Amino acid sequence: MIMSIKGVRKHFGDNAVLKDVHMDIAKGDVIVILGPSGSGKTTFLRCLNFLEQADEGQMELDGDVFSLCQASKKEIAAVRRKTAFVFQGYNLFANKTALENVMLGLVVGRGIKEQEAEARAKQALEKVGMLDRADYYPSQLSGGQQQRVGIARAVAVRPNVILFDEPTSALDPELVGEVLQVMRNLARDGTTMIVVTHEMKFARDVASHVIFMADGLIVEEGTAEEIFTHPQQERTRRFLRRILGENEAEQTMMA
Repeated sequence: MIMSIKGVRKHFGDNAVLKDVHMDIAKGDVIVILGPSGSGKTTFLRCLNFLEQADEGQMELDGDVFSLCQASKKEIAAVRRKTAFVFQGYNLFANKTALENVMLGLVVGRGIKEQEAEARAKQALEKVGMLDRADYYPSQLSGGQQQRVGIARAVAVRPNVILFDEPTSALDPELVGEVLQVMRNLARDGTTMIVVTHEMKFARDVASHVIFMADGLIVEEGTAEEIFTHPQQERTRRFLRRILGENEAEQTMMA
């Protein structure tokens, strides 16, 4: 396993957002996490990158074990060197070009020399189909193009795992496809990913493992075929009916 997560718990006041969540990720896995709003999906992802501090839990990453509630600054930095996070919003610097946005984390965050950082940034932009827009500023790019630059920024650091937090949720519907295609290409190339999304077709087509969360718990998990075709839990079936629509869900489950 490239990553193993055990016993993650998180409260916001009296609200238990995560309740003893466990997860194992092998190299090349595409783990897709589904669930209704408020189920704890994004909080779980943020805890893995220390954007939120868990109340309990530990993570083994590439052979090293980290406490998710008591990690030192040095340990947090070590985890962030081996992971990358793609946000709902693009979080690009408006005064920097696409190339400069991708280079910044390499030069400032990782201490990589500028010449090497530029080469790696260009490779990453080419991988997401944005090399021809390398000199464009965010204001000159569509939302889908900006998100592809955000993905290039994650790819450029060559992480063990990329964490995607609903990467298409801020996009206009006609722009969603281009971002999902980039993610499909990354999956095909063997990139290890944990993806929180509501994109059901992506989950069915690309996920090596699907996890359904509700009320801070993993309710059900399995292959895409198992979850979409033969869900065992009524809570999962209700979610699929609501998201897919009654007819499509029934057809899927009977397939």
